[in-house]
Amino acid sequence: KTPVGNFKVWTKRFGNNPKIKILLLHGGPAMTHEYMECFETFFQRQGFECYEYDQLGSYYSDQPKNDTLWTIDRFVDEVEQVRNAIGADKNNFYVLGNSWGGILAMEYALKYQKNLKGLVVANMVASAPEYGKYSDVLGKQMKPEVLA
Repeated sequence: KTPVGNFKVWTKRFGNNPKIKILLLHGGPAMTHEYMECFETFFQRQGFECYEYDQLGSYYSDQPKNDTLWTIDRFVDEVEQVRNAIGADKNNFYVLGNSWGGILAMEYALKYQKNLKGLVVANMVASAPEYGKYSDVLGKQMKPEVLA
């Protein structure tokens, strides 16, 4: 549910463990869950229940054309809706965010800390100014036409 209507987001569960439910937040925005499929085998061997999901605007999820949807607050609310849909709570809910998913995970934790048991952030910094510096370093290494 969004301020401009209802949309569908794709999720996939693997494993079954009501004590440990992990939601994977992919990078992007607009990347996909696919590069996180590597967790399927590893997490199942560990006995975890894990969820891949494509955020709104990504791959298997709906692709609305409304620019007002692309806000951090709206994405955070989407994660909360997914948490509710998978039946996770403060006793079993873990979030693993990578890159943009790491920012989203941190923002989610700031708003919904009471609903989390654990948080893992991979390949992302918590400081927007530091990220800006990092982006400048990477940008200078790219071909100008690609950066444009």
